[in-house]
Amino acid sequence: MSENAAAYPMPRSGPPTTPPPDALIEAGRLAALGELVRGFVHEINNPLFGILGLVELLLAEIEPGTKEHERLTLVQQSGLEIKRITQTLLGFARAEPEEAGAVALQEIAQTAVELVRCTSARKTIELRERYPSEPLLVDGSAPRLSQVILSLLLNAQQALPAGGTVTVQLERDGDWALARVTDTGGGIDPGTRNDMFEPFSTTKANGSGLGLAASLEIARAHGGDLIALSSVGAGASLVLRLPVAEAAE
Repeated sequence: MSENAAAYPMPRSGPPTTPPPDALIEAGRLAALGELVRGFVHEINNPLFGILGLVELLLAEIEPGTKEHERLTLVQQSGLEIKRITQTLLGFARAEPEEAGAVALQEIAQTAVELVRCTSARKTIELRERYPSEPLLVDGSAPRLSQVILSLLLNAQQALPAGGTVTVQLERDGDWALARVTDTGGGIDPGTRNDMFEPFSTTKANGSGLGLAASLEIARAHGGDLIALSSVGAGASLVLRLPVAEAAE
């Protein structure tokens, strides 16, 4: 990002507004999707555990170093990779709103990044992570904040149709914790930057226009905000700013 990059703060002020009916419908659709994911993961895990158990027994009976042992080891590794992916999906799908408390922003960011890494995006996009050495604590709902960072990651991914780099960086700025998601895309078009956080504002053919709007509302509900930094042709950064938890003072 260049030093003269324009900053576009959240376009609306005041308390969160009541979501429009279509947003409520979308929220209901996502809740139903979460239920489907939980059922889907359960149906995969049942036979998967049986396969992994059988492979483990076979590995104990076959002499190490043989072709058979090597092939079974590859089967085991593939099964464990499937298990890792399904557990990541399940952890995100079962997340529900919870009472606010001190949560580690690093753990939230790492979970969101891992979820994106489980998708095909990892084939074209390089994901980089930069975290402070000390835990960065904020007061809030871990599932809701995870939803925000995941939304920012997906937004950055969609800005790189030909591939590129997405960097997730956490840092502390006084009493504020910053979660910055930066992409190496073409930047934010001046024609869309003023309403990019408005509900149903999208430049994507299959986009709902609710991701950034919902993220802004969540940020506000946590006493923070969401801003965009961009220079056309030089990428963009979306920055989630949250108050540092009192436990971190």
